[in-house]
Amino acid sequence: TISKVADILQKNEVTNAQDFINQCKNPQILSFYNIPSKNLEGYLFPDTYYFDYEMDAKKVIQTMVDNFYSKIITIPELINISPEELHKKVVLASIVEREYRIASEAPLIASVFTNRLKRNIGLYSCATVEYIITEIQGLPHPEVITYEDLKIDNPYNTYKWAGLPPGAISNPGIIALSSAANPPKTQYYFFRLQDAQKGNHVFTKDF
Repeated sequence: TISKVADILQKNEVTNAQDFINQCKNPQILSFYNIPSKNLEGYLFPDTYYFDYEMDAKKVIQTMVDNFYSKIITIPELINISPEELHKKVVLASIVEREYRIASEAPLIASVFTNRLKRNIGLYSCATVEYIITEIQGLPHPEVITYEDLKIDNPYNTYKWAGLPPGAISNPGIIALSSAANPPKTQYYFFRLQDAQKGNHVFTKDF
């Protein structure tokens, strides 16, 4: 997330965390890249970067966002689409990124969410609730998501509202972006964690 990237940058003396967070909300930067969002969440491509000490936050952001756009041209489905359509794919990919642990399962997770979106069924992603708790409310990462948490009245709560949340909940990598851009056709509407250590899931058509 933006805040976690900001912490890493500050710890490594690249740039001030708050400056970075503020610039990620800068309307001029968002307008320059034609990003239809209130911040750059989702567009800071996760990668290895070689930065100088005490860099200007805008230059750091430009490097990361330029990298995002250079990477997505390798995904045919993300070429020549509108900024609004790209944003939807980025938001979906950001949820896939937070849900998968085994690369081969990322497309299947994307297919579940895509099937649910087509039927206007809530995505029911715990990752979006975690985002509210940690990034919006600023609370520690919860050990478990409670039924009370699922009732939080926030547009990012995919248990409460159908459709995509208003913005990304992470900065997805190429696996999640590819999966969201071109999910396989499946009849899956549900998945749950099977083995917490291995990170594999079970996918089903019904509850």
